[in-house]
Amino acid sequence: MKTTNKQNKFTLTKLAQLFALGGLALNMTACSLDQASDANKHNGETVYDFAPPKPAPGSEQYSMLSHDRERWMNEQGEVVSLRGVNLGNWLMLEMWMFDNGGNPVGEGIEDQCTFEGKLEERFGAEERARLMDVYRDNFITTRDWDIMQEAGFNLIRLPFPYQLIEDANNPMTLRDDAWQYLDQAIAEAKSRNMWVVLDLHGAAGAQGWEHHSGCAGKNEYWDGDNAADNQARTAWLWQQIATRYKAEPAVAGYGVLNEPWGTDAETLAENVTELYHAIREVDTDHIVILPGHNSGIDAYGDPKDAGMTNVAFEMHFYPGIFGWGEIGYDVHRDWLTCGQNGTTGVCEWDEKIRELDTPFLIGEMQPWTGLGEQGGAITRATFDRYNELSWAATAWSYKVMTINGGQGNGTWGYVTNKGERLLAKASTWSCSGWDTTLSDACETPSKVVTPTDTDQTFYLIVKSGSLGGNQDIRIDDLELVAQSSGENVLQNSAFDTASDWIEWSATDASPADDNLTPEVGYMADGNGILRITANGNFANGGVYQAVQLTGGESYLLSGSFVDAGSSDTWAEIYLLPAAPENGTDISAAAMPRIDLNNDSLEDIEAYFAGMSAIEYEVNEPVKSALTASEPADIFNFPNAPQDLTLEKTAEGMSLVWTGVSDATYNVYRTTSSGSNYQLVAEGLEAEMYLDTTTAEGVTYYYIVTADNGEESYASNEVATEIFYASIPGLIEAEHFSGQSGFQVEDTQDEGGGQNLGYTDPGDTLTYNVEVAEAGEYTVSLRIASSGGSEGIAFSMNGTNVGSISVPDTGDWQNWTTISTTVTLAAGEQELQLTALGGAWNLNWMQFEKN
Repeated sequence: MKTTNKQNKFTLTKLAQLFALGGLALNMTACSLDQASDANKHNGETVYDFAPPKPAPGSEQYSMLSHDRERWMNEQGEVVSLRGVNLGNWLMLEMWMFDNGGNPVGEGIEDQCTFEGKLEERFGAEERARLMDVYRDNFITTRDWDIMQEAGFNLIRLPFPYQLIEDANNPMTLRDDAWQYLDQAIAEAKSRNMWVVLDLHGAAGAQGWEHHSGCAGKNEYWDGDNAADNQARTAWLWQQIATRYKAEPAVAGYGVLNEPWGTDAETLAENVTELYHAIREVDTDHIVILPGHNSGIDAYGDPKDAGMTNVAFEMHFYPGIFGWGEIGYDVHRDWLTCGQNGTTGVCEWDEKIRELDTPFLIGEMQPWTGLGEQGGAITRATFDRYNELSWAATAWSYKVMTINGGQGNGTWGYVTNKGERLLAKASTWSCSGWDTTLSDACETPSKVVTPTDTDQTFYLIVKSGSLGGNQDIRIDDLELVAQSSGENVLQNSAFDTASDWIEWSATDASPADDNLTPEVGYMADGNGILRITANGNFANGGVYQAVQLTGGESYLLSGSFVDAGSSDTWAEIYLLPAAPENGTDISAAAMPRIDLNNDSLEDIEAYFAGMSAIEYEVNEPVKSALTASEPADIFNFPNAPQDLTLEKTAEGMSLVWTGVSDATYNVYRTTSSGSNYQLVAEGLEAEMYLDTTTAEGVTYYYIVTADNGEESYASNEVATEIFYASIPGLIEAEHFSGQSGFQVEDTQDEGGGQNLGYTDPGDTLTYNVEVAEAGEYTVSLRIASSGGSEGIAFSMNGTNVGSISVPDTGDWQNWTTISTTVTLAAGEQELQLTALGGAWNLNWMQFEKN
């Protein structure tokens, strides 16, 4: 009955605790507890074949946490499933969390240092400190703690900067109000049976160059004349924190340094070990969390070998983000289910953690952003999977504010300020000539919205405009329907008469002076409609009416709109809490902007104070999934198709594979092995497919997946004959054999087809080419660029053969041809283009022998 499986080990030190629980029944006859012989088999350690009790997440007893092997344990000997969220942008500021646009709080304000520095520069140190208290007192309040509790979170990671505790002007001196906010957070968490990880997000001197270390570009924790002093101050700081909280059971652990990537992994491990010993001089009980490097945790070795006990490792995992694949089902499936072979993803990390017998904290992750309704299931599956492995996890982040507000497909915030103000939109750039319902709008389709928590007057605004082209937009049967009663709250929804709608101009003080002509009740095919026209000049405006909305009520906008031959034109419908003003444009902005450089002290204080009153929008799919009694029904995908083969026939490329039961099939194709697959057929019931759409002179790669409502891993990849593009000759940009960083898009260049874009420095394109004759060639490139750049370097078989800069062509689809000369050797070779600078699109390139 004894086992060597580390997942099931349990040490003798917990045996008495289990008996004390009264819920454990051991069959002493059937399962011998021969301690001596067992210890001989396990290097002196007694190991039993049962695991400690693991209550459902949130039902564990609330007490001080410690570790037992890879598990987070409470004092009652229960495994605790820790799942929670970060309180980013409360005590430690990151500017993007005020809005994801440029300069969200003012030009040049990029981090905590410049934020507080600007306040002190303008208003003095005393006022700066007071304003920061106003902000912190209102950004997170009891309302927020209640929302986190309602979501079922039981772990809060609390990022804070060192200067919240230490007087930055008097090193190793506590501020008079040093414990104000940590005490407050711990008290709020404790009253709700939540644990708190104290996360030093910004150490003295900054532990990395990134803005989230407090002061962007410094890294003086590791480099410079003050590095030793900054490290000593950090050890002192942790001793003060440990002295304060050494007996506090609500503290789950001490996160000694967040993302300390300004040094190498070995130096990091050495310094963190020193911080551990400094803490242990004061506090022998709390878990000390050892931060991983961006290269991993291997530099630490086994913590026990360094004399460290009761520690946990921390890493941050962001599938689909920061270059880790793309946001979507696939990347999370691969990560959580361990990849096609079952050995990668979380399984690889689980093996490492169990070998080290050390708990694990995923201190940051983001499993819902950009995933819409599916974000809830993936978030629940992520927490469940991590807890199944005994990992703790906290998502980044609880709250993110945006100017436009709303969750959309899921922002980085579990909550954001209420938005839903742009109800529907189409434009000729996205779908010229549209004729559709608002629910199928090509750019922003209408959806059910809940605009306000209190009874309030809003304004339904129909807006259309053009950049000077012909404009003719037609709208009909516009209704805004309360979902509980079915009542349409709009008047004259069918535009049968000219009443109830007020004309408005975004460009002029009077609608009579602008270039726009809205016609309410315009007769078309015998029916009244709303027609908005302009011809030949810039125009922007429309019509609106007031509507009375009920607090907490949900509404759905419906109707139809038509583009009747417009160009450079848009049509948008908004729901805003204030009427539009003539001469002023509108937007979906749901909260005001603030400019710390120029706004008055009174305006800045009002903005900070207003944080507590902002109406929230919670990510409902995530909330529903987290609080559901059953796990998420996701990642129940079929097996991958096997034995995919390809044969070239007179009719096309014939694909055949071995079938999978109870599934249909999807076929994907690419011109770059292993990446950029495009769906060419879906829902196939037969185990075969004939591709008749291939072009001569292109190498194609294929994979097939099975689909039962969820998609399987891919089959083996098969390819057509490898094609070598001829030089001299023309090479289409999208016919690469490999690439890094580019995206394929439809082109507006003459001849149509596709181009490559979204270029960043360092991106690469690879082509198989055959040079007919050695010598000098002129290479011409069809380029479009908004801004221009250093351009492109060319290499053959790894040897540089030339480069060319890219001019500013004025727009991403304003095309021109540029040329340079290169000297090439003869024969089959690999041509690589490397982006020296970004901001260019490529349609084709042509080589001519000089």
